[in-house]
This record gives sequence, structure tokens and C-alpha cells, in this order.
Amino acid sequence: MTHLTNTTTEQTASTGLGVDRLQALQSFNTRLVCMNVDESSYEEVVNGVWKVIGCDYCAFFLKDPRSGQLVLQASVGYEDIAQGLKISCDDPTSIHAQAFTEEYMVYLDDLSGTPGVNPLCESMCSSLVLPVISNKGPVGVFDFGSNSPHAFPPLELGMCSMVVDQMSYSLENIRLVRELSDSRDAVIRGMALLSEIRDSHIGGHLNRICAMSRYLAERLVGRVGYRDVTPSFINTIERAAALHDVGKVGIPDSVLLKPGKLTDEEFDVMRTHSTIGGELLEGLIDDYGEYAMISMGASVARAHHERWDGKGYPNGISGKNIPLEARIVSICDVYDALTSKRVYKDAWGHEETLQILRDGSGSQFDPDLVKVFLSRPDDLVEIRQRYPDKALK
Repeated sequence: MTHLTNTTTEQTASTGLGVDRLQALQSFNTRLVCMNVDESSYEEVVNGVWKVIGCDYCAFFLKDPRSGQLVLQASVGYEDIAQGLKISCDDPTSIHAQAFTEEYMVYLDDLSGTPGVNPLCESMCSSLVLPVISNKGPVGVFDFGSNSPHAFPPLELGMCSMVVDQMSYSLENIRLVRELSDSRDAVIRGMALLSEIRDSHIGGHLNRICAMSRYLAERLVGRVGYRDVTPSFINTIERAAALHDVGKVGIPDSVLLKPGKLTDEEFDVMRTHSTIGGELLEGLIDDYGEYAMISMGASVARAHHERWDGKGYPNGISGKNIPLEARIVSICDVYDALTSKRVYKDAWGHEETLQILRDGSGSQFDPDLVKVFLSRPDDLVEIRQRYPDKALK
């Protein structure tokens, strides 16, 4: 096992990397400066590093301040590791943990001759891990791997170290912007919870709608006609779904909490929540600029009561003219609303609710989405059980 300080590798790198490699590095640095900070940022960074270095594997782990674990943010080449893989910083078999805690580069040039180490991939023969350092200390690690032993001679070690040094600032910037984004999401979600608080329950419905919307979106990946369902779309709809009923803050208690059937006049008032929600969120965009969660949330709030046959509200649009995110949330909202107890009704049974969705396929709901949503009904039960309603004390 080899430990090298950044000073050593920088001196090594200064011996010459070749014009092509330096040009590739310069191009990557330029991309870092111009890169947008969003859900795909870490993937873009890792892919850029992978192209510059040309190794078999690359991955970036960031320390979770709550758990203290290293959490996988993005990777290239690893086919059998899941997004969100966690590594304990106390794991004695992990060179990722060692590089992070000791703040040194760790290089294993031949894993076959190094017992007691668990590489991320069985076919990997060389593994190199470098800490990513901010002005407050290590924040994560970047790993490079090869299927060949001795794959990182001094010149390559220097190149890898140089790339990680160059991108450390950008990675820290991404992390800080994401922290700000998470805080902003929390405030917006708190706004969405207001309507649930008025119904004497908090957390359950919104958590289930978000989880089910993500679930349905994930099951669309790779299907014909759903090219727009990207990782960014999935992450955004999971958060934006919480805003579907935000407009109910403008509905009087006499209507929202009425323990019985609404009159035609009262139903007309209730229907205005979709317009109120859309206008509220669109107003935030006008005042503060575009933000993915708010933009999609406005679309969902305004259109989740539209129907496939055009008989919905507020605008009577039909079919695929209804935004995909609204069609997804519509199905999830109806399923959860029917299977939940409310002031005006008891909870419906699971099978009874599934039949209602089947009956509404092609009229109220997008038939293709209903088919996908209902294909694994036990998953829906599991989501309901995972996020029970919690009565306010």
C-alpha cells in the first residue's frame, strides 16, 4: 500500500503530462467553471474526470454529515454498485475510509497481493483513492480503478492528483449549492404541509405522494415514449409532487373540512385550488426566477385534476397535452386519497381502489401509466405502510 502527499504528486506531475493530456485537462477545467449546478452535476464531473484519465473506473463519494458515512454520488464503469452506496469511515478494509480519515492518497498497485481489502469491483486490479479537501478539511474521496495491475505509474498518479485538486473547488461549490437547495426545498415543503395540518394529519399523504410519484416515474425509464424521464426528472417529481394541493391553503375550512358531500357551489370553490396553486407557484417564479421544483410543482398543481378524456379542470385539456408530471401525480393522488381516511369518508380497501383506477383508465387517467402503476400492487402497499399518517397532538 502506498501513501503519497499532494506535494509529492504535484512535483511528479510537473515532469510533464503530454500536450494532449494537458489540453484535455484544460478543457475539463473550463467545463467546470461553466457547469450548471443541478442534480446531474456530480455525474458530469465524474464523467469528465473519467475521460481525462482514461481508466476503467471512477467514482465520487461525499461524506454525509448526519451519518458520518461516505455516500456514493456518481460513478462510471461500476456496473454492480448502487447509487447511494455507503462506506463507514471506520471500516478497516476500505481504502476509501483510509484516504478520507488520513487525508492522504492511497494506492494499491496490485489488489491480488493485498489481502484484507474489499475493492468495489472484483475484476479491479489497481485502485487509487484521493481525498477531496475543502478549506474546512476533507469532504469526500475520489477513486480511480483499473482492471490491470500497476496501472498508475508516477506520471498517472500526478495526473489524477492534479485533476482532483483542480475540481475540489467545484465539488465544494456543488455541495454548498445543494445544501442551499435542500434548505429551500424544506421551506417550500413546509408551505405544502399547511393544507395537511388543517386536516389534522401531517406528513403521511405528502410523503406517500412523493414516494409513489418517484416510483411510477422510475418504472417508466427505458419505455418507448418516455425519453424525458431522466434522473433529473425523477428527482424533481419526487419533490414537486408535494406541491400538488398547495392551493388548498386558499380554500375555506367550511368547504375543505366539510364532513359530507359538497354542494355544487362548494365543489366549484374546491376546484379553484388547482388554479390558486398554479398561480401561487408561478408567482414565485416571476419574483425569484426559475427553479426546477417550483416550475414542475406549478405544472402539477394546475393540471393534476385534468382528465385524459378532457373532462377535467381547470382548463379541460386532454391526453398527452396534460404534462407528464401531472398525469403521474394524478394517479398517485387518487390512489392515496381513496385508501386514506378523511373527515368526509372512511378509507377504501386496496383491491377496491385498484379497480377504480382500472375503470378510470383511458377516461380519467393515462391508460399506459395506469398499467405501469398497477403492475406491481404489493409495492403500493409497501409505500403506504412506510409512510403512515401521524395525527397532530
